[in-house]
Formats: sequence, C-alpha cells, structure tokens
Amino acid sequence: MANEQILKVWIEPGCIVCDACQTTCPEVFEVQAESCVIRPEALVAEFLRDKTDAIRLAAEECPVEVIRFETGPAQG
Repeated sequence: MANEQILKVWIEPGCIVCDACQTTCPEVFEVQAESCVIRPEALVAEFLRDKTDAIRLAAEECPVEVIRFETGPAQG
C-alpha cells in the first residue's frame, strides 16, 4: 500500500545466491558465498523508511521468493 513502509525485512532459507536483491537494493541486501544477508544497519526500521520501494522490487524480482518483509503505517 502507498501509505505503508517496510519496518522489517528478512531472508528465508532457500536463497540461490543470484545477486538480484543486492543489485536492486545494495543498501539492504548483501550476497555472501552461500546465501544473502540483511546488512546490520538495515535491521533498524528507521533505516528502511526510504528504501521501501526498492525492497518491494527486490522481493518481486527474487526468483525463489525468499525475501519477506513486514509493513506498517508510514511515518512522517
């Protein structure tokens, strides 16, 4: 929804290390040797505020659909 922002993002098991998420949103996703992880700074909801659209796009582009996120009302 347009009035919602992502408050939390995570990767479920099953990542195939395709680099798509990191290409789309490198501020949040970091591809490592065997999986993708969420960068430490992206574990804070405030950091994610202006990255909601990029995270949604990364989740849509994920070929194995392992990117999950939680949304809430947009803050100021």
